[in-house]
Amino acid sequence: MTREGPAWLAEFQALFGDTIRTPLERSSGTLRAQLTAYDARLVAEAADGPATNGASRLAVYNRQYWFRLFDVLQSVFPLTSRLMGYGSFNDYAARFLLVHPPGGWNLDRVAAGFDGFLAGTLERGDADERRALVECARIDAAWHDALSGARWPPFRPSLADAARLLDAHLVPSPALRIVEEHRPLVEVRRRLFHDPGASPIELPPALERSRWWAILGTGDGVALVPLEAREAELLTELGERSVRAALSYIERACTPEERALLPERARAWLARSVEHDFWIGIRFDR
Repeated sequence: MTREGPAWLAEFQALFGDTIRTPLERSSGTLRAQLTAYDARLVAEAADGPATNGASRLAVYNRQYWFRLFDVLQSVFPLTSRLMGYGSFNDYAARFLLVHPPGGWNLDRVAAGFDGFLAGTLERGDADERRALVECARIDAAWHDALSGARWPPFRPSLADAARLLDAHLVPSPALRIVEEHRPLVEVRRRLFHDPGASPIELPPALERSRWWAILGTGDGVALVPLEAREAELLTELGERSVRAALSYIERACTPEERALLPERARAWLARSVEHDFWIGIRFDR
């Protein structure tokens, strides 16, 4: 059996939670606790120590709360944070965390949704830089999702499966993400694994044409599979439609030249997707 805790404990927890979530002041160029913003009732409860007062003791928890969360977001978004610089990145991270504070024990989930938040709030730079940074955040998020996605045995179609595959829905691996890039950001992201420093890096120049990648979480990290544009489009549609419907959609989108080669290319793309463990099974609509 459980029983409701005393009212004073609930009030203390609420005050303490609000206090440690007090935003750090950064106008001086360093992150500083705003001691005067703390609730006077809680400050009075935090007894003065030999060398510090109550507010300073609360500031230890306040700073550690934010430093830990900044560290989590920086680790999930290494490409974005290094390109923006940690100061600018932390500013957006703090704004995000004030709106979406941690709600559970798993800190790995704290970063969920930050890429979408950044896309809607980013103000720095010109339009081209903003698009590039939003793309960075989406690649970082896809990388993290691939690494943290559940691992399932890969789908290996039987002869019976092959006979009815056109009417089936292929079930994507939870560890699979498809991304498009307009700068060589995936390669820069991969290099950061060997360059874990804190110094800002510059945006690479734009590509002549966009590139597509499949990012798949494996037992050893992530596998990066370059994709053709129509191949990426087909894989995306296969996540929403039956194989027959997805192929029909792609056929309508193709140019006459592409349409003539589509049967052969589609067979190769499907075979490659199975070879790279993109699917974990099939299902059928009732």
